Amino acid sequence: MDCKKLLSLACALCFIAPVLRAQDNDIVLRPTPGEEIILAVTDIKPASEDYPAELEDAIETFNRVLWDDLSFSGFFRLAGKSFYPPQTGAIQSEVDIPYDAWGALPFRVSFLASGTLSLSDGILRADLHIFDMKQRRRSFGLNIPGVTEQIRAIAHQWADEIVYRLTAGASRGIASTKIAYTLKAGDAEEIFVMDYDGHNAQAFTQNGSTNLFPNWSQDNSKLAFLSMRTGRWEINIYSYLDGMRLPFPIFNTFVNTPAISPDGDRVVFAKRTPQGDTDLYISKLDGSQQRNVTNNPAIDSSPTWSPSGRQIAFASNRGGSASQIYICDEDGANVRRLVKEGGDADSPAWSPDGRWLAFHWKPRLRTYYDLFLAEVSSGRILQLTTESGSNEIPSWAPDGRHLVFQSNRTGTNQIYIMLLDEQAATRRITRSGENRGPAWGGYFRK
Repeated sequence: MDCKKLLSLACALCFIAPVLRAQDNDIVLRPTPGEEIILAVTDIKPASEDYPAELEDAIETFNRVLWDDLSFSGFFRLAGKSFYPPQTGAIQSEVDIPYDAWGALPFRVSFLASGTLSLSDGILRADLHIFDMKQRRRSFGLNIPGVTEQIRAIAHQWADEIVYRLTAGASRGIASTKIAYTLKAGDAEEIFVMDYDGHNAQAFTQNGSTNLFPNWSQDNSKLAFLSMRTGRWEINIYSYLDGMRLPFPIFNTFVNTPAISPDGDRVVFAKRTPQGDTDLYISKLDGSQQRNVTNNPAIDSSPTWSPSGRQIAFASNRGGSASQIYICDEDGANVRRLVKEGGDADSPAWSPDGRWLAFHWKPRLRTYYDLFLAEVSSGRILQLTTESGSNEIPSWAPDGRHLVFQSNRTGTNQIYIMLLDEQAATRRITRSGENRGPAWGGYFRK
């Protein structure tokens, strides 16, 4: 091997050493329950033997959606249905459970989910229960009405209730959350909103222009994004509740990547200055009280708020030609570089607990962008993806246990979600068109 190849290999090894795989380190990404919860999820049954034929499709959908929601929640180990004791009828009370048969399984089930579904005069009614198998009693339940078109939402609601109650409020679940993203169809790029699992996609914009980088307010009441609807780049802030556009000025210059503050009162965004560089600015939601935060001759963009609203992470090329991840106070003070190993990094996203920054990064000598985590306090870096193609623009679920991102690993940009556990389970949730720039919404107010 010649000297040039040896030098290149040495440089590569020096760079790779500080980067840890998420499953090969001592950093706990998320807390795990003190005791493993093994959950049995029996199929929901018709409430009576005499039921309309259309109820069968609703039952099949409910059972499949509930299983998928709970398995991807990351909180439970689901007991395989092939192990379940034979059950002829619906389990509606403690007396319907053959506890001795369940106790003979090669593992001990912690809780059992069951329920019935009925359809009358076009109205569905789900009667749902969780049984504590150790205490041999009913633990809690829900009675959820709806129409047949809402069967997926009913299953999502029940899954989130199970997560919330069995984790003692540690999580509200993600099954009922929403993801905003950009769908390219023809010459237009519109903002769409879908369920967390990719279903029920609805167009939010229909202006036939280019709309990019959606960003939710923490309570999902507002959606900010970049748009070319007037022929120039502008920041749009809309009410997600009624679809009305909030007043925000159109600047006679380039703007980019808006992000609404955790308190919902301010927005940070990138804007080109009269000197030709791009700085970060903060203003009220109506554009008033605007101030330059970074005030640097480099290009600063892609801001994300810390959960406290006191800090901002962003991408900047102030350290060279490629961008890297920086953190500063919300007034621009105390700037520090987080990723110091070179390459090109962008799109930081702050985790809900404030501990992590997710971002995409193409390190030196790499071909594609991958997703990484950086621990804010220590700067330690974990690599999350190693797929072919580029994986970019991560966004956190409100539970802090999942990420959504775009990837072109199949040849076109599609949206994926990832569970941040030892296996880094990943699901593709869009299938057609070009889909990119996802933003995971927060929890709706109860």
